[in-house]
Amino acid sequence: MESTKDRVLQLLREHGEATVGSLAEALDIGPDAVRRHLDHLRAEGLADVREQRHGVGRPSYVFFLTEEGEERAPAGYSRLLSRLYHGLSSLDERDVQGRDGRGVLHSVVEIAAEQAAHEHQREVVSGSLEGRIDKTSAVLRGEGILDGWSKEADGYHMTNSACPYRKAAETSHGPCELDRRTIELLIDAPVRQVSRLVDGTPVCEYVVAAAVGDENKDLAEGGAR
Repeated sequence: MESTKDRVLQLLREHGEATVGSLAEALDIGPDAVRRHLDHLRAEGLADVREQRHGVGRPSYVFFLTEEGEERAPAGYSRLLSRLYHGLSSLDERDVQGRDGRGVLHSVVEIAAEQAAHEHQREVVSGSLEGRIDKTSAVLRGEGILDGWSKEADGYHMTNSACPYRKAAETSHGPCELDRRTIELLIDAPVRQVSRLVDGTPVCEYVVAAAVGDENKDLAEGGAR
């Protein structure tokens, strides 16, 4: 079972930085308990703190991971690296000849996304787009890629409030494209990413246009169940 200290570490990794208050709210524990865990992380060299001023009044204190803390990779990083290594090792000389790094990365990401989708495709079986979106959201929640979806006037919105590999996403769009393409392959419909946590938005958000006749399929599936 994951310890509270590990959960603090994970939240700092996912969000980049956090206050004692925000961590206490996320973990549903008291501020004093959060401070004790942060003191332990600082003593181990895994976290540090900086003062944040907001004009007049007392400053707040923001905690963040040190380089050593960032290097303690969670499961999300392990999966990401495994899939990217698989994609890279699947390329042959013809796949890289005459291409720049961006082009090669595109091919690696495509192979990695196909692998990720293949791992879950048996769990995402539905005759309707909405059914596949619901199942995809459920299976990718375990990987930290999605944590919810809703149906809006312009289509379906799939969201994630915590990035499983924030630092990697800050330096390359590859991880975000891998997630977007994995979702696209699983739901078998075009997917647009419209926001990213690393750009300062509250969530990573993906939009899928509603398919014509999809509501009728959903009704039919509901009746069959």
